[in-house]
Amino acid sequence: MTGRERILAAFHGETPDTVPFAPNLYYWFYSRKVRRTLPEELARAEHPFDALRLLGADILARWDTQHCTREVYLDGEYSESFEGDSPFDEPVVTAFNIYPPGKSLRRRVFKTPSGTLTHTWQLSEEAGADFETEFWWKSWDDYPAGRFLLEARDYEFDHDGFRRWVERVGDDGVMMVHLTECPLKTLHWLAGAEQASLFIADHPKEMKELARIHERKVLAFLERIVDYPECEVFITLDNLDSAFYPPYLFEDYCRDFYAAAAEIVHSRGKIFVAHACGRQRKLLPLVGACRIDCLEGLTPPPMGNVELGEARRLTGYGNFTVNGGMDASRMEVSEDAERFLNDYTRELFASMGDKRRFIYASSCTTSLLTPWENLKYARDAAREYGRIS
Repeated sequence: MTGRERILAAFHGETPDTVPFAPNLYYWFYSRKVRRTLPEELARAEHPFDALRLLGADILARWDTQHCTREVYLDGEYSESFEGDSPFDEPVVTAFNIYPPGKSLRRRVFKTPSGTLTHTWQLSEEAGADFETEFWWKSWDDYPAGRFLLEARDYEFDHDGFRRWVERVGDDGVMMVHLTECPLKTLHWLAGAEQASLFIADHPKEMKELARIHERKVLAFLERIVDYPECEVFITLDNLDSAFYPPYLFEDYCRDFYAAAAEIVHSRGKIFVAHACGRQRKLLPLVGACRIDCLEGLTPPPMGNVELGEARRLTGYGNFTVNGGMDASRMEVSEDAERFLNDYTRELFASMGDKRRFIYASSCTTSLLTPWENLKYARDAAREYGRIS
């Protein structure tokens, strides 16, 4: 089987020849590339595909294609710029942005009739990642401007660009469509998770109205693109966890959106995924009730709180595909790493029982501290214990 066939078989409950081995190497690759610390085997690599192909991995990717889903503003005045200084003499690619050489700050400005909103991302040289340093919405006084922003914002899809990425990955894997995020996550992007949570507590009526605005726009966007044949797997980038998505907020700000999106996607025989990061045990029954087909990056204990072997049972949804298992606490190990990762992978795969709906993948991402050799050890173990007869 090809990587593409293997991944799609896992998602659709068919029988792949082996469990897909699909680490997310993007952060690991780009952070090492700009620091000139890639292993010698990857000295000429220019893109994560090069590393994944050398590793013999099955490619399940979204970092590239997320930029094919673009925000557009139909009212107000939007502008952005890259500023600041960085020591890197080539573009720095993060999970959210692409910084030009020598730049470290992305500033966005949106002028509304109710005032001007600003938002900034700051690139951390040490982390090789970027972080929000200024949210659009600073206080409740910004509510009219924040609402104007959501009402003015829509989405367009670069179909040709997406198709080029599908052609580039070829038979080696599957490219996912970026379906923005659920309404609760968009409130987090607007005001920050902490302040958005306080606004929800103090102003539930207004916050639910904002959530519905975003929901309507994203579902309409989905209807416009869902029939493209190249679009087979759709993902919302939500960082779904029970700390900032407790069940009562999930019910009010996520459930209807997820259920409606899943219905649209499933009506075309396609797959609907949400990104997870953290602890999901209390959310899994709700995820299953919404018929989300997969949580990208389930994390086992100690960093998470769900044993992967029981995840499908906890969702109560027969079509749920488990994705994850390669978390930092395992992949960073240095002492007797080959034996450790062999034993861990063997025990994990045995715990899955029926391995047909399982993708051995990164739990969120691959830590920068993961040795290249450890990725090869995990690959070898996955191929040895992942065979499905």
